[in-house]
Amino acid sequence: MSIEQILDLEQLEVNIYRGRVFSPESGYFQRTFGGHVAGQSLVSAVRTVDPHFLVHSLHGYFIRPGDAQAPTVFLVERLRDGGSFCTRRVNAIQHGETIFSMSASFQTDQEGIHHQDVMPSAPPPDDLPGLKSMKVFDDAGFRQFEEWDVRIVPREKLVLLPGLASQQQVWFRHRDPLPDDPVLHICALAYMSDLTLLGSAQVTHLEERSHLQVASLDHAMWFMRTFRADEWLLYDQSSPSATGGRSLTQGKIFNQYGEMVAAVMQEGLTRYKRDFRPGSQ
Repeated sequence: MSIEQILDLEQLEVNIYRGRVFSPESGYFQRTFGGHVAGQSLVSAVRTVDPHFLVHSLHGYFIRPGDAQAPTVFLVERLRDGGSFCTRRVNAIQHGETIFSMSASFQTDQEGIHHQDVMPSAPPPDDLPGLKSMKVFDDAGFRQFEEWDVRIVPREKLVLLPGLASQQQVWFRHRDPLPDDPVLHICALAYMSDLTLLGSAQVTHLEERSHLQVASLDHAMWFMRTFRADEWLLYDQSSPSATGGRSLTQGKIFNQYGEMVAAVMQEGLTRYKRDFRPGSQ
């Protein structure tokens, strides 16, 4: 299923939408992929906002594991419609229960001060292996994302910065040209932003990685500038802290011109499985 199909919601009623599921033959995800429900939630919010407003931030909580083979219904609450900003709340429902809750804020085009951090150094994406060759997913898992070109910077090519506990860099883009619709590119980025971020907390714990129970707990994004999801984007990721079975992760997303287009924060579950005790292997 293409990203355009995933993000094409059916309107059931005013403020009520229904999203598609992954294709039935791809049984890799028993639980709904977090980016799937986050991207569809954002689309439902966008559908209730005047087109001259663009989303600038979202904050979401993954409340229950979703069923990857069941459709999701999105209930949108119109919290505020102002002259410069408007706000929406979305609850994603499966089997009568909320699996994801999100607030999104929208803003009209405005002018103010300008500055940004310098884009970090990273090897160019064309010189890096793709997900399939790195065996990040098995073949079934890879098929879920084969329309995306995702390239994780190998550890030996990563420029490690002093003082950072755990780092990771990922280049990604949609393989085929997407329509000239800024909203589609924003929602596609929300979809992809969940795929690799929690992995940045695990790259310094490779021996324990297979013994972890991993899931996204919450997700926040801020959109700075327009961009294209079908052009290379650098996802510069780090995990400043992990404790208590949870890991905090963060990412800055840059285009190839060095412009910062988005920022992401996420807390995820990274606790040991019940049958594992450190040092017992």
